[in-house]
Amino acid sequence: MSDYELLTQYTEDAYAREDQICDRPSCKANIRTGDPCFYVATIEPGQCGRYVCASCHLHYEKKRATSVRPTGSRTLQSRVPPDPRTIQQSVNAAQRRSTPNLPPVVAVPGGSSRSRGPDVRIPTSWQGSSTTPFTAGAVGYSSQHTHYAAERDCWGKIAYALSLAETILLEITAVHEGAGARKKRGITIGNICEGRKDINAQIDAPGLTKLALETVVPKLCKFGGEFIWRVEEFIIRDAAWVDLSNHLQSIPYFYDQCLQPSRKGTKSIFKSKQFALMVVVPEVQWNEYENWLELRAEMEAEATRCTQPSKHATAHTAVSFDVSSSVTTSLAENELFLPSVTTDSSVMVSTKRTHQRAESSSSLSGASSPPRKKNPPPAAFCSPDRDLLKEVLKIGGGANLNVKQVFGLHNESVQFHSIPTRDITDLLLIKEHHLFSVDTAESSIGQLTIDTSTEGFIGIGGFKTANAGWLTLTAPPRTGLGSVTRHKVVVKRPFDKVFPTTVKAGPYKVGRYSLVDELRKLFIEANVLYWSKSLLKLTYDFIDCSIAFSPEPPPFMVPCVRFVEAGLALCHHQGGSKPGVKTGSTRAVFLLEELIEGGDDMFVIFIHNMDANPLLDELDYGYDMAEFFVFTQHVQYVKTGKLAFISDYQGSTVLLTDPQILTHPSVSNGCDIFGEGNIEASVSKFEDQHACNEYCEWFGLETFAKEVNDNEVAANGDGVVVEN
Repeated sequence: MSDYELLTQYTEDAYAREDQICDRPSCKANIRTGDPCFYVATIEPGQCGRYVCASCHLHYEKKRATSVRPTGSRTLQSRVPPDPRTIQQSVNAAQRRSTPNLPPVVAVPGGSSRSRGPDVRIPTSWQGSSTTPFTAGAVGYSSQHTHYAAERDCWGKIAYALSLAETILLEITAVHEGAGARKKRGITIGNICEGRKDINAQIDAPGLTKLALETVVPKLCKFGGEFIWRVEEFIIRDAAWVDLSNHLQSIPYFYDQCLQPSRKGTKSIFKSKQFALMVVVPEVQWNEYENWLELRAEMEAEATRCTQPSKHATAHTAVSFDVSSSVTTSLAENELFLPSVTTDSSVMVSTKRTHQRAESSSSLSGASSPPRKKNPPPAAFCSPDRDLLKEVLKIGGGANLNVKQVFGLHNESVQFHSIPTRDITDLLLIKEHHLFSVDTAESSIGQLTIDTSTEGFIGIGGFKTANAGWLTLTAPPRTGLGSVTRHKVVVKRPFDKVFPTTVKAGPYKVGRYSLVDELRKLFIEANVLYWSKSLLKLTYDFIDCSIAFSPEPPPFMVPCVRFVEAGLALCHHQGGSKPGVKTGSTRAVFLLEELIEGGDDMFVIFIHNMDANPLLDELDYGYDMAEFFVFTQHVQYVKTGKLAFISDYQGSTVLLTDPQILTHPSVSNGCDIFGEGNIEASVSKFEDQHACNEYCEWFGLETFAKEVNDNEVAANGDGVVVEN
């Protein structure tokens, strides 16, 4: 580390100018005036950094998740100091061409002994220094320069400040009241469930009601078609089925639930959480909607039957229609009269569900056709808007074709092998299920389209490239990839970094492996995902069993996540493709994964394979999920007899991708298993690194005894990167 150092300040002024509190959540120590105070940047460039004490700065410096950049000390020492006369001439010339009222600027002469540029004085360094602070008449400076440090901090905080420091996440669902035992919690309407992020934690009950209605009502209207909902009758409830209309205004509804005691117990800290809201449609209004659906279906059926040829005229059924006054009264508003059917056996059968017919030898007598609903008059004919038509004709007539995009689409006939999710018992007892296998009998034939254009390039990681694609299988399965036509997928391939020189640093080109090496690497990726799905299923089986036998439900919501659906796609040589190539032999392989919606904004790395603690900070988005994944590692570590668990949790709060299986050194016996990311030392150190949370405590997992080192700052999983 001799060539590296941590540069955390804009200048070397790393001392507190006034008494302040350390911004690290787990420390909160008092930093007195004149004591060392360091600025630390977070892992996210858009988030503001922190001012921490010397001990916390040492913690970040030693932490694995902390990155440093090479210091420029060697380069700075070799630089030639700038010529003050050149600077003066350039500035004065620029002022003459612009505003004539600016005062002239005189550069500070650089001494021959200086090798790091002009003298930029630091105001707080005057204390205890032999240097006399410059005055308003000093050469090259004015009195405004004394406010540089304060202005720098002020604008720096504004530039990196978040829009809302205390926010929550909301999951808003549309439900309707049902019958029986399900009435207490409602029944979901279709798939209407929307998530909202960055909601002010100070929002009150009326604000939540307005937000829920604005989110759900448009989708509910689209779901209901022409049915008119009475929105004023809707009820907004939380996860505990509490009516929000009974709460007062100007009182934060969820804020108190986000406050948690700090680890030192001195005061409470805010911790962002996710809450659920439900827009409840009353049972009476929902029954009206169902009746409206039935009436519309029957109306369409009657209209279809009336327009068909009279082939029923020869039917041997005596049918008479009788519309009761009650039916007429209840359906008058809908202008639809549905008849009842009376057979010659005096059996009254309602046409609301099915039509029953009785055979007889008599001819049709006394039958009358059911009343028809009058067809609505055609809408008034309107000519198209001339200006709009002119614009569309101009666009449509041009027939401009994006040639690059068309040439960037590659079509491949593939044999797709899906990665299943197996129970851990089947995986252990059935020999064929010990690892992921490419079984031709369970594969599917289909068509894969890969977008290799710039627009279709999703990204590049440390080992694989990702492009957009579409998968269409000849015999689509019920679920998983290929279950729908043109299923959106992510096409991944491993790559090799090709550097222009022997020094493997700097820019590089993307090189491809041979078919044998590429197939081996992607098979390892598929096998890791195969085992990760099984271990995650083991975790949720344990959770479900514990909750089922517990007298009380957990005081928190258990997140529901899964790994992406994925599989290997093999491409084969077709007949006559190349001379000397065997027809049907494998020529390419791709790893196809389910697309995670949201892009880079929703993609989060929760835990990496070098540490058993969250990579995120307590106030970062997704920290609750990271805590849950720490708990899943604890479950897997215990239930596998301290042999294996999942690491490298990354993705969204619903879908995960690119996991890594970590195993104990006794499992491999020196062999390479589960790829290069299997850091076996992390399993050996799990009990020392793991910090139990509320999930571990509620589910009764054992607590590991740790050796505490007084000279080491306790790690709390702060996902902080120190940058200069």
